[in-house]
Amino acid sequence: MIKYLSFFGLLPFLVIAPLRAEAQDSLAVEEVVLRALQENLRLRIDGVEVLIAKRDVTIQESAFDTNVFASGTQRGSRAPGYNNVDGIRSHSTLLRAGVSKRLNTGGELQLTTNYARNSTGITSEILNPAHTSDLSVSLRQPLLDGLGSDINLIPIQTSELDAVRSELFLKSTALQIMELSEYAYWDLAYAHEVKKLRTASLEVAQKLLEENQERERVGLATNIDVLQAQVFVATSEEATLSAGALIDNSQDRLFRQMGSTDYPENNVLVKPLPDISTEEIGTPTSLSTILANNPDYLQQRLNIDIWELLVKSNRNSILPTVDLVAGLGFSGLDDSLIDSYGNTLERDGYDWTAGVEFRVPWGQRADKARYQQTRNGLYREKLRLADIEQDIQVINRSNWRDWVTGVERVKAAKLSLNLASEQFDREQTKYESGLATFRELLEARNDQDEANLRFLSSILDAVKAKITNMALDASLPQRYGLSWDATSDLLDTIEEESR
Repeated sequence: MIKYLSFFGLLPFLVIAPLRAEAQDSLAVEEVVLRALQENLRLRIDGVEVLIAKRDVTIQESAFDTNVFASGTQRGSRAPGYNNVDGIRSHSTLLRAGVSKRLNTGGELQLTTNYARNSTGITSEILNPAHTSDLSVSLRQPLLDGLGSDINLIPIQTSELDAVRSELFLKSTALQIMELSEYAYWDLAYAHEVKKLRTASLEVAQKLLEENQERERVGLATNIDVLQAQVFVATSEEATLSAGALIDNSQDRLFRQMGSTDYPENNVLVKPLPDISTEEIGTPTSLSTILANNPDYLQQRLNIDIWELLVKSNRNSILPTVDLVAGLGFSGLDDSLIDSYGNTLERDGYDWTAGVEFRVPWGQRADKARYQQTRNGLYREKLRLADIEQDIQVINRSNWRDWVTGVERVKAAKLSLNLASEQFDREQTKYESGLATFRELLEARNDQDEANLRFLSSILDAVKAKITNMALDASLPQRYGLSWDATSDLLDTIEEESR
């Protein structure tokens, strides 16, 4: 499962290639995306999930850590007396210590030592106090259910896959933030262009109103012409106000995407919409390239790996529990602690045991049902993987068509705009010569504005189509001079903040 790490890195952002040095007052799209990656809370939340998943790997590994145990007890007693004779007094001390370790094979090995000191009031005792000690080793090893490192390491392997899956989810979130941030950037650029268009139309409307008022004064225009010009001014003012509100709303969405809590009162300048009518269309990204890089698809592949481990574990659980139990110990007895352990090491006394324990539920209905349940789950996840692949194939084809169609729309809209501009100039000349009515002039101006809006809208749609295509195959960071190289800077920051 570690092969996925070499593909994507630990935290695929914040490694920044040098940006183009440009003396500019406007906000660059690269700066917007970078700020969004650094400050957007969604990404930080998913970064915490990565840290949590990585800690779970340590938790699962700790199941094989060596355990140290120790205990000590003191006990005293006195028998009841009889006929003015005191009862016998006794005192004992028991100390126990050892280490135990769970093995990858499923067994458990334990090393133990016991020390006891016993003293009584009976003078006939040979050793009083008596010191006894022992050293023993015991082993419990499964022979069927739970046998082998490939079974017992499944929890660790599962947690490792979960950790990698959380990193892929983090990458998916980063791609979404990049995509939505640039969407918001160009939405704001579009809003600025609309505001310029509406302002220019308002200036034209005010100029026509002044001209019509003057023409009415000298008898070359009617009162209807002046009223139409006034209506044109009013509607242009309304459109200009709407365009200003569009800028404010788009700007708020952009700064929210960047994770900002400080919204500027004044309008922030951005780059104008690019004229992509001359941009090369290129070739569509192959499905194999997308599947090799798309984080959602790769997450599902990891889900299948996890379910395969569950099937393997539950298949093993069907086997009966057969454990080998073995132990060997040596003991010693003397009038001092050191001598008693000396006798133990000389194997003065010994004790051994060996046996096999068998246990199995009658019918094993629960184990068999659980095994079949995980097999069904694995089949379901494989179907989901195939479904995701089909969706990606269709989405890729649709996105590519949107991009190609978008470029062609831009070209067509640009021609329509040029035509509408020429028609307005012609109608204006005719109107000034008395060969066209004022209504015809207004209709030509409205046609020019609509053509201009269609041109701007087609550029916005085409740019978004290109962004969507690059997000699908995870190549979007290259658009901003970023790379997917591994770095733990943000994770370290999040971990420090959470302490």
